[in-house]
Amino acid sequence: MMKRAQRRIVALATLGILCTGALVGLATAWPLYQAHRQGLETITLVSASAQAETLDHLLARYRDVARQIASRTELRGRLEDYVEGRVATREERDALAAFMAPRLVDAMLQSPDLVGLIRLDGAGQPLVTIGRVPEARPVTAKTDTPGQARLVPAEEGMLVEVTTPVVSRDSRRLGTDRLYFGAQGIAGLLDDASRFGEGARQWLLAPPGQALLAADPQGALVTTEPDGRLAGRLREALVSGQAELSRDGEGAQAAVLVLVPLATPDWALMVQIPARGFYGVVYHELLWPAIMVLVLMGLGALATARVISPLLSRITDQAGRLRRSANFDPLTGLPNRTYLNQRLALALERAEEDAGALAVLFLDLDHFKDINDSLGHPLGDRLLQAVGRRLGRAVRDEDSLGRLGGDEFVLVLERLHESADAGRVAQKLIDALLQPFHIGQHEIFIGASIGISVYPGDGRSAGELIQRADTAMYGAKALKRNTWMFFTPELAEASRERFTMDTGLRRALDRQELVLHYQPQARVEGSRVFGAEALVRWTTPEGETIGPGRFIALAEEAGLIHLIGRWVLGEACRQAREWELAGLSLRVAVNLSGLQVVQGDIVGDVREALEQSGLSPSRLELEITEGFVIGHADEGLERLNGLRRLGVELAVDDFGTGYSSLSYLTRLPVQCLKIDRSFITDVPGDADDETIVAAILSIAERLGLEVIAEGVENATQLALLRSLGCPAYQGDYLSPPLTAAEFAERWGAGGLAREA
Repeated sequence: MMKRAQRRIVALATLGILCTGALVGLATAWPLYQAHRQGLETITLVSASAQAETLDHLLARYRDVARQIASRTELRGRLEDYVEGRVATREERDALAAFMAPRLVDAMLQSPDLVGLIRLDGAGQPLVTIGRVPEARPVTAKTDTPGQARLVPAEEGMLVEVTTPVVSRDSRRLGTDRLYFGAQGIAGLLDDASRFGEGARQWLLAPPGQALLAADPQGALVTTEPDGRLAGRLREALVSGQAELSRDGEGAQAAVLVLVPLATPDWALMVQIPARGFYGVVYHELLWPAIMVLVLMGLGALATARVISPLLSRITDQAGRLRRSANFDPLTGLPNRTYLNQRLALALERAEEDAGALAVLFLDLDHFKDINDSLGHPLGDRLLQAVGRRLGRAVRDEDSLGRLGGDEFVLVLERLHESADAGRVAQKLIDALLQPFHIGQHEIFIGASIGISVYPGDGRSAGELIQRADTAMYGAKALKRNTWMFFTPELAEASRERFTMDTGLRRALDRQELVLHYQPQARVEGSRVFGAEALVRWTTPEGETIGPGRFIALAEEAGLIHLIGRWVLGEACRQAREWELAGLSLRVAVNLSGLQVVQGDIVGDVREALEQSGLSPSRLELEITEGFVIGHADEGLERLNGLRRLGVELAVDDFGTGYSSLSYLTRLPVQCLKIDRSFITDVPGDADDETIVAAILSIAERLGLEVIAEGVENATQLALLRSLGCPAYQGDYLSPPLTAAEFAERWGAGGLAREA
């Protein structure tokens, strides 16, 4: 009986110890499990969102390529001729297609993923078809929405189709481009098994028809269907527009679903992770400690803690991998844009608390695109990795170096003693990149341009400091590249002014804001006026008058130079003819942009201006700069000969400023040299400039060319030119540029004789 009681007591005590140990173990393990499970789910959702953002960046890059090809000025102009009926016959249409095809092929080379292109005219009929394209389909508003990205089947696999309109400068739709990109990039992202763990699968919901796609074992993108329930969940997430993580199914089929809509309309990402693998480590590690607590009784709590420890390490390791994927650039291992912004925000808080200063350095590699295009993207990626490592060795451990994307890096310098320290660090980074990089069999030299912004003077938020450092970086590139520059309000003002001018210039012609002023040209002997140079001015709605030096280069970049050039030609010829009918017979000189000569139909533009105005070709002189002549002599020779055959005069403007052989003068059909004003400013008195002027006059005399000296400001300069035998001049000493009415009042109706 006693033994039975003892056994009962021992059994009850053992049971009590087991229960106590089990409760202690559960009380310890359950909160830890919940906390780490939630952390693991959050990091997984962030990683999936980063994957979706990567897919969005890829699709955005495809759309950018499509817009760039559709906006090519020369092809757009030819298509506009076709739409407006200037290309009517089938032969002309075939010639248009033959003209476009090689140029579109050249444009396609900027993207290695671009495998095919169809250019449609305004009626939706194919003009040009290049590369791999799917079967033809009609143009509809639903399938040809501008900028839409969709997946289409083709013989060799799925293609990403991006549709973009081709519009004229006045926003009329001229046609449609359908660009087809290989799906390998998307398939590669979906086939990345290491991102979400073993057994994880990724699906992509994409138009048309919201098809579900996945990567097959060979890495190709194929249409698939996980099952009706999962497909429905993915489409619900697309409708809601919110990323979510949930558990689906029971038992061995249970899975963790991560649903993330893309920013690109009608696209969404779904990741399915086996719940057994996702939570399995937690379940197994919690089960065995509980059993061991029951077996070991009084040592149960200690045993539980010792067993849970490796569990926590494994969970922490997995969470760390996911966190690193979300916060660090996979190519260089440096903090990515998101994480760098977070670190900069924390640094700003510390600087504000300490009343200190910090600097943001925005670094962009010079000519990196040329290396990528010539040596390939894989080698370019290896170069970026080497640049990241070298920059990392050049900065302090407490500094934050990150990669924003492409060839852009950002460095955050904390505890800045003075602004000059940031400049010294910038120079140190530039010096670090001076040594060549040995990548494979290539020795590569590369520089960098760096912009610097300083807290608190240049901004108080992360976005503001990065944006202003970016503005300063572009200032450094414009200066000379491979240098650094601090942000200044003038840089920001220049950036805003450039944007404002670009917008206003596009409306200037329609609003009749452009006007021509005329500066007279006269003979040195007697100062008889024989001509006038037409100089364009832009009068803004605010009343500011802007000279061509501030907006012509912008017009060239914006593709407006041909419109402005045609207007200047037409207006100058019209005014010269009007003066001629009023008894004021002058030769009018018009400046030409190099782009007008090499890209446009300059011969046709001049012929049209002469015919519409009725002006004699001999009364029109066209000026081209010496810099253009040196750089494009062979390219523009035929067009210059064509202008000369029309009967107009040709002059070389700014003569003497180039640094090249003068042999081109014997080949070009020019009749006049204009001595640049920089050689007149300091004469008499500057012996070098006097020698140059005399040499130019000697060259012109031997070649039988007329000479006009520009920028004559006083009688002393005119007297020197007269002594050197210069035949003609212009400048403020004779008259500043005048409006047409002022010019006619001063020089018309006998004014020429009075001035003489």
